[in-house]
Amino acid sequence: MEDLSQKNIIIFGATGFIGQYLTTTLANTGAKLIIHGKSDKKVKELSRSNSSRNKNIISFCSDVLSEKFYLELYKTVSSHFNHIDVMINLIGKFNGLKSITDLSHRDWNDHMEINFSCYWRIIKELNSIMGGKRKTKVIFLTNKKIEKGKAYHHSFGLSKSCLCSLVNTLNDEKKKLGMETTLIEIEQLNIGMTSLLRGQNAFKEKDIDTTIQKIMKKL
Repeated sequence: MEDLSQKNIIIFGATGFIGQYLTTTLANTGAKLIIHGKSDKKVKELSRSNSSRNKNIISFCSDVLSEKFYLELYKTVSSHFNHIDVMINLIGKFNGLKSITDLSHRDWNDHMEINFSCYWRIIKELNSIMGGKRKTKVIFLTNKKIEKGKAYHHSFGLSKSCLCSLVNTLNDEKKKLGMETTLIEIEQLNIGMTSLLRGQNAFKEKDIDTTIQKIMKKL
């Protein structure tokens, strides 16, 4: 396992299936971690379960749909990191397969905010401790079939398309920003999101391992 003990890494959405596996993997590298999640209980449990592997894990619990998240974000992160080396973005929401005309206004807005807009706001808030001489690597997950537009994937697909455009913009401005931004293709993304609604895990262990390997190669 690569030694990442000199790296400051933040994981947004760390309590999902991929995030939990990734947190354990990164804990074993010695990296300094901030793990974020919506549920205080889940974030603290994830931190505790990895405490024997790594003593440098900080928990940050807040909902990206709340203004409180953005008010606390910079203060929380900068109090532990003077620079972010890696930002991994796993926050996501999918309210199930529906015709685009059956989607509620609230679902539409939540998809756009959680799957796209929040990432722009996060980067804007943390910009002063990202980039510079020490590049910050920023990682997102996507599915190309969904981001191109797919039946019954409504605003979830649109949010992924917008995310792709955001990543292209960040990369075009990477000289100014000092960020290296990557979209990682996850074939099971929509299946996994649907399974969350059913209380199941459609991600097979081999799919999660493949995803973790793809992320680790970008660090």
